Amino acid sequence: MSTLGGARERPGNIAVRVMGTPRSGTNLAKHLIERYLEIPVVFDQGFWKHGVFPALMSGREIDHGGLPIVVMSKDPVSQILSWYRLARNDTIFKPNGNLGSFLSNPFEVRQDFTGARRMEYRFRSPADYWNQFYFAMDALRRAGAPVHFMCYEQLVSSAATSLYLLSDFLGFARPFDVRSVVEIPRHTLDASNDLDQVAGMTDERAAFDPARAELASALARIGWRNASTILRGIDDDVLDATGRAGFREICREAVGPAAMLRSLVGFW
Repeated sequence: MSTLGGARERPGNIAVRVMGTPRSGTNLAKHLIERYLEIPVVFDQGFWKHGVFPALMSGREIDHGGLPIVVMSKDPVSQILSWYRLARNDTIFKPNGNLGSFLSNPFEVRQDFTGARRMEYRFRSPADYWNQFYFAMDALRRAGAPVHFMCYEQLVSSAATSLYLLSDFLGFARPFDVRSVVEIPRHTLDASNDLDQVAGMTDERAAFDPARAELASALARIGWRNASTILRGIDDDVLDATGRAGFREICREAVGPAAMLRSLVGFW
C-alpha cells in the first residue's frame, strides 16, 4: 500500500456496513475500505446488503443496526444494463427475455446466499427496484441514521477523494489524504458475504473493466429508446439523493440528438 498521508487516526472499535444494489460496487468498496481505511466491512449481518432496508423499530426509534452505513450506487442506466447481463445466468435475477421486456416487465430479485429457503422480492420493473432501494436508504438518512452515499463511477475515477469523504464522514481525526495513491484491482473481485469472508480474485482473464462505470458506454449499448424506458421509471428525488442531480440532461448530452432522433423514428 502506497500513501502520502501516513498513519491515520481513526475512531476506535469502528466497522461500517456496506449496502447497494447488485453490481453497484459493494465488493470494490469493501476491498478499498478495508485496505486503505483499515476498517472491517459488514455485509449481511442483520440486513441483506442488496435488500430494501426494512423499517425496524426499537421503541420509537429506527433501528439501523448500530453501524455507519455506506451506500454504493451506480447510475441507473449503467446499473440496469449490468443487471440484464447478470440475469442471463439465472442466479439473483430471474431471466426475462430480451432487453425491452426485461426493462418493462415485473422484476424478481432473489437473496443470493441463503440456499433453498432464500427470500425473494418482486418489483414493477428494474427501475422500480433502483428507486425503492435508494429511496429507502435516503429516508433512513433523513431520519437521522449515519448513512453516506458513494457513487461507483466516482470511486473508480477518484478513489482517494471518495475515501477522504468517507473518512471525514466517519470522524477520522486525520482524514484520508486525497493525494494518496489508491490502486484499483487489476481483476474483478469475487462476490462475497459474511458467510464466506474471503473475496479473492477471479480467473486472470476477468480483467477489471473501468468502462462499466462510463455512462456513455452504457448508453451506446442500450440505445436511447431503452434508456428512455429506464429514465421514465426513475424519480428525480432519488437521483438527487445519490448525487446525480441533472442526470437526465447528462444522458441527453451523452447520447446526442442524432441517436435520439433515430430511436424516435424507430419507435413510431
